[in-house]
Amino acid sequence: MASLKPLKGAAYNIAHHAQSGLSCLYPYVGELCQKAGLTAVTIRLLDEEPYPTELDYIKPFSLAVNALVVKFEEILSKLNLPISEVAQMDLTILLNKENGDGSVYSVESKMVLKSGVKWVQVVE
Repeated sequence: MASLKPLKGAAYNIAHHAQSGLSCLYPYVGELCQKAGLTAVTIRLLDEEPYPTELDYIKPFSLAVNALVVKFEEILSKLNLPISEVAQMDLTILLNKENGDGSVYSVESKMVLKSGVKWVQVVE
């Protein structure tokens, strides 16, 4: 099994990427969540269909979600970590409720390995 420290770092790195403007989630995730009356949504990166079912479908957000999946795979690859060790990788996007502009406030990543080891990382 791979060292656990780099896997924890990978969980943090994907959360950081999702929180940044490079992920292209903003403004779509905010607009979709506001329309659905949500202040948070979870993207399950390892699901066959990671697009959150509680949100209306729009292509730009779908592309951003799929790009997150690819980015997570790239992060693991650069660290020489096998994705086969990861059982679950979820990103929960929390919106900035006070501004009401749909901006991403924080991202919580939850990575669970097949061994049962779990990490939760929060990036604000």
